[in-house]
Amino acid sequence: MPSIEEHTNISLKRTGKKYSEVHEWLDGKNVRDEEKIARHDILNIPKFLPIVKKRFGSEGGKEYLQHIKDDCGNTILLKIFKTIKRIKFWK
Repeated sequence: MPSIEEHTNISLKRTGKKYSEVHEWLDGKNVRDEEKIARHDILNIPKFLPIVKKRFGSEGGKEYLQHIKDDCGNTILLKIFKTIKRIKFWK
């Protein structure tokens, strides 16, 4: 997973804004590990997205989703899924 600095650089290149507050809310030093895990869990998106939008605006909500995508983009499970997707199991 990218560091906060990497996330802000990715955001800056993609949108022209850093969205540091969003990335800090997700991964900051003052966020407990349990809360970080909960905030990154895709099953909790319906719970946290309204909170993020209220706190950081609609664009912040989009960045929250992008942050999670960026974190998941290089996981081993995703790489396996992409590999399996290319394999045909039927004729």
